Amino acid sequence: MTETVAAHGSTWSHRVAADGFWQVHREAPALLVGAVLDALAGRSLDGATVLDLYAGAGLFTLPLADATGPTGRVVSVEGSPRAVKDARRSLHDRPHVELHAGPVDHVLAALRAAAGSSGGLTHADAVVLDPPRVGAGRVVVEQVAHLAPQAVVYVACDPAALARDVALFAAQGYDLTALRAFDLFPMTHHLEAVATLTRRG
Repeated sequence: MTETVAAHGSTWSHRVAADGFWQVHREAPALLVGAVLDALAGRSLDGATVLDLYAGAGLFTLPLADATGPTGRVVSVEGSPRAVKDARRSLHDRPHVELHAGPVDHVLAALRAAAGSSGGLTHADAVVLDPPRVGAGRVVVEQVAHLAPQAVVYVACDPAALARDVALFAAQGYDLTALRAFDLFPMTHHLEAVATLTRRG
């Protein structure tokens, strides 16, 4: 099936398997894409290196690919092979996007180990991450901080996991500079949040 997302004056089409993961709330994809792009507004992403971690079917990868342009580099990491396959369908015409299937911590470790080669990774200008309810955790936070992005945009579905990871980022030199919360699941205790963390100095 095809899902269309419109935000910031642009429209993106995503091809997602019928049994693949997509946001339950119909307005959530556009709202979250808009919030992520808002968080990165004012930063020139043209030609930048941007990571999209826990990328799913590419909800954020596609807008980030257009924001960086063909001279940029977008590194997408997702643990579900099915979701990566869906993302590949939507991003096949954007050669500056790399799709990696595997646990985020393993893939980041491999990319950093390959530093110096054409496929290695030594730095990121910005990182977007949308982890599952358990959050990113210490290992991934430290790996992200090692890449020294100026901005980290964290999409969270659990406030407690977000608070823990914000504290971990703070210990790595990142300040929470913006936080937006969205009630995407009315009449439940669940809230979706988009946090912006900025590197000190």
